[in-house]
Amino acid sequence: MAINQEKLKYVLHHFGYSMEALVWNVLENNPDDPHYSAVTATNYIKCYIELCEELGESLSYSDVEGYLRFIGLSEEECRLFEESRAKESVYYIGKLF
Repeated sequence: MAINQEKLKYVLHHFGYSMEALVWNVLENNPDDPHYSAVTATNYIKCYIELCEELGESLSYSDVEGYLRFIGLSEEECRLFEESRAKESVYYIGKLF
């Protein structure tokens, strides 16, 4: 089955907005009662980067931390995001990329 690259690029472009919103929601989570998944956000970012690379799209980043910095997170916010991801990954049920 051939994938229509134009449609995939369209979906990826618009998915980027949701992906960024999820990252900011993770940072605004109540640490005692989180409603947004840092692991899911990380999976989104990794898959997004890989698919863009496969499509020959040029990105300003090549990993999760690079993406986080690209959207404007400070070093401290990157650290907090990673702490949230690490804590959640212990009990996360699902695929980890």
